[in-house]
Amino acid sequence: MLEMNLKFPHWFSIVAYMLLILVPLWLALDRLIWVAGYDISSWLDSLGRNYISQGVIEFTILQAFFSTIATLVIGLPIAWQLGRYEWPLQSLIKSILTMPFVMPSIVAAIGFLNIIGREGLDIRSDEGTWFATLIIAHAWFNLSLVIRFCEPVLSTLDPMLEDQIRLLPAGRTSWGRIKNLWAPILLPSVAAAACMTFVFSFTSFALVRWITLGENTLESMMASIGSSAGIDGYMISRNEIILGASLIQFAVLLVSLWLMSWLQQKRQNLLPQASENVAKTANPTGWFVIIPAMVFALLPLVTILISSFRIRETTANGTSYSWGLDGWEYAFTATKSLPSAWDALLNSIGYASLTLIIALPLGWLLAQTIMLIETERPILARILDIATMLPFAVSSVMIGLGVMLGMIRIDAEFFYSFWPTPVIAHVMITTPFVVRIMLPALRSIDPSYEECARTLGVTKWNRFFQIKLPLLRGSILVATIFTLAMSMGEFGASWVVTRNSDWTTLPIMIDSLRSIPYNNSLTAPAASAVSSVLMLIAVTLFTWAEKFRPSRGGGMF
Repeated sequence: MLEMNLKFPHWFSIVAYMLLILVPLWLALDRLIWVAGYDISSWLDSLGRNYISQGVIEFTILQAFFSTIATLVIGLPIAWQLGRYEWPLQSLIKSILTMPFVMPSIVAAIGFLNIIGREGLDIRSDEGTWFATLIIAHAWFNLSLVIRFCEPVLSTLDPMLEDQIRLLPAGRTSWGRIKNLWAPILLPSVAAAACMTFVFSFTSFALVRWITLGENTLESMMASIGSSAGIDGYMISRNEIILGASLIQFAVLLVSLWLMSWLQQKRQNLLPQASENVAKTANPTGWFVIIPAMVFALLPLVTILISSFRIRETTANGTSYSWGLDGWEYAFTATKSLPSAWDALLNSIGYASLTLIIALPLGWLLAQTIMLIETERPILARILDIATMLPFAVSSVMIGLGVMLGMIRIDAEFFYSFWPTPVIAHVMITTPFVVRIMLPALRSIDPSYEECARTLGVTKWNRFFQIKLPLLRGSILVATIFTLAMSMGEFGASWVVTRNSDWTTLPIMIDSLRSIPYNNSLTAPAASAVSSVLMLIAVTLFTWAEKFRPSRGGGMF
């Protein structure tokens, strides 16, 4: 029975999730409605009649659409080469090409600012330039989604299928084989990658904030006006804008995620599969795709590191550049307006550690709870499964606003004085990913292991430590690394929650350094220096996680 399957830890995980995930969002929504009033039509109308939000919906959809197209155009040839052909050092090549996705978005923004334009400013003076740069930056950031979704299908599909279709009239030409074989097989994976790319581009904040000039997405607009929300009688229209924007954003993200979930189910086909050794062949001409792709993936990261040593010097004779460690020294030395990078690093590590301590066991218990009840109570299990994905349908900025307004609703002084406050936002963002990583791993454990151990008289704790824990070791490590990487690189929610406090994180410090006027020649290299630290941390965590990720695993990580 259900009561026998679910014990106190499982019930505790559900209650804790409700408190940590749903309560802040509910408090924020209640606060906004208390100020703005409950009038959905007024919320939506406010997006068109207020100058702050005019054109934001159109721009958000437009840039997300073109970013998705650009990502597919760039990513599909790369996924094809990786999936259908064998390469020397293939694991290294694949790691390099999928690395951008785990880079913090603020690092990607700094990388593209350093590539295009003097000190990253010229691109924002020309709309055509910055729009193209934004689209390319989104394609760079989401490139691994296409590879992760499509490459596993291509790399293990039995080559006999292509040999057989060549014998049929419909498969005698390249176009015929694409139309009648590859397109039907790849369509669910391509569409799933497109959905996720659209979601991440739709909720883009750091890249939009730093690459565009005066243009906002729904995400960046809510972040910019969120500090004045929730105050009774003050700028009521801004509360209406946030409610209308969050409503549209929630609807778009929910539909996109539902579509992606449905497409992922369609990917589970019964087509004949073979090992990669059988399916893959050599293709020397493919280097014309792989080498430019690797340069594209590495260039922003390498540019960040180089720019951290490049110092701009302005004299009466003009502008010149020199090389040195001055930017690093400036970044790691506290000033009157900014803490040192050491303090930001310690804060980031502290937030990430607390996030891991909460999110990992909470996500594990939620995954275990879903698995235990899905046989006897499938509807309840489905509801809980959907509930754990709810933060996916809420942007990181909205999560940050939820924590900020929720904490202010409880006690304003508590919000500004409580150091672990950002951890709440980080837990809200990372817990669903832990559930998504742990749930398939728990389902894959053969129940006969547990039954045999029970028959042999092995105690419950010994069964856990000697059987379950070793079987789940890889997934636990991936979930651990992913939680740490996401927490340390989180920008949207942290920007809303911590920018008015002394608890600066590495992403917030990068943003603050780039916001300082350029009469200080050390701010740009200092921002690149801090970006380099965050980048190296992300690369280290990503490299470690790749050792434990299943070779056929597709998806976001």
